[in-house]
Amino acid sequence: MMATTPSEIIDNGILPRLPAKSLSRFKCVSKKWLALISSPEFIHQHLTYAANSTSNHLLILTKSDHNLYLFNIDMPETPAFKLPSFGIDPLVVGSCNGLLCIQSYRPYCLVVLNPSTGSYKEIPTLLPPRRYSALNFGFGYDFRNDDYKVVRIVDRSPSMGFLSHRVDRIVHVYSLNSNSWEVIEWIPPQDSMGGCQNGALINNHLLHWKFWSLQEGKYRIRCFDLCEKQWTNDVPLPDCMIMSSNSHSRLLDFGVLDGCLYLSDKNLEQSVVDIWVMNEYGVKQSWVKLFKISDSSVFQSLRVSPVAYRSLSHRVLLRMTVNKTEHKILWYDIKGEEIAESGEINGVVDCVWVDVCKGSLIYVPRGSQIGTTKQDEEKEAISAT
Repeated sequence: MMATTPSEIIDNGILPRLPAKSLSRFKCVSKKWLALISSPEFIHQHLTYAANSTSNHLLILTKSDHNLYLFNIDMPETPAFKLPSFGIDPLVVGSCNGLLCIQSYRPYCLVVLNPSTGSYKEIPTLLPPRRYSALNFGFGYDFRNDDYKVVRIVDRSPSMGFLSHRVDRIVHVYSLNSNSWEVIEWIPPQDSMGGCQNGALINNHLLHWKFWSLQEGKYRIRCFDLCEKQWTNDVPLPDCMIMSSNSHSRLLDFGVLDGCLYLSDKNLEQSVVDIWVMNEYGVKQSWVKLFKISDSSVFQSLRVSPVAYRSLSHRVLLRMTVNKTEHKILWYDIKGEEIAESGEINGVVDCVWVDVCKGSLIYVPRGSQIGTTKQDEEKEAISAT
């Protein structure tokens, strides 16, 4: 007699480790699997596995056709597929627990979407001001109130006139629970920020942005706590990186790589780009140089961001800004210290930007479902039994 795998091992040991998109399809296998995969306990268990896994990375590709595509980096033979469009020129402004926050234009809107399940919610429109120098977003999870939140930071010039130099910084926070925006801060800023940077998310509730301190003449990384809805202590930078305008290094970018904050630093003395990671959040001494990139084309870029890492092949996927209009995606061989291959991803040769998230079954609170309704799923499950 052929041995069979106990259902308990399948339900609790195998299924929670599978990709979210596969599990979404498995709901129609039977009523039992529909109930299991839809249960809050299973969704939480799957999210825990996904968060602690070095795999299950989903790439969100922005192609030159101004559409977003989803690609599973651990299943390179599976082609990328187009995500639903909510407007023209979509842009990922944040990701958390497998959910994406996407900004689109014409019509201008923000949407929270789970690309693995099709669950989504449109956020009430908060139009940008007419005159602004920076408009940036962050997206994360307030675990104390079980609430997903969006942060919008805008530096605007409220006064008319050529000689007007007044700038106001307005920080808004949107809550999915209340489905409303709230003004958290409205003050003249003491520093400046770039106009195209997403909040770097650590521990799901700590968002970080890069600012240039006008008084000190150096960069600072500020942290906003979604639970407290306020700014906290700055993130300490490594001693060997003097972020002044006269230094021998220059901060190219910062973000999150495998759960840790990273810095990409242009080392002008050695003509290389150094990638630093903070192994223990908030501890200055835990900054270590992960690897360096000696390729000249990378060194000449305006922005260099490692977005994903293949440990078996020792390759890192780099996202680079060549100039204001040109971007590149490529794989870099850390051991060989050379470009391993272009960023072509299963035929997607015209990718101009890439973001990364984890696949999950999290349902967007008070959201809707693209394509298939809950009643349709139940009908499919009944017909499968």
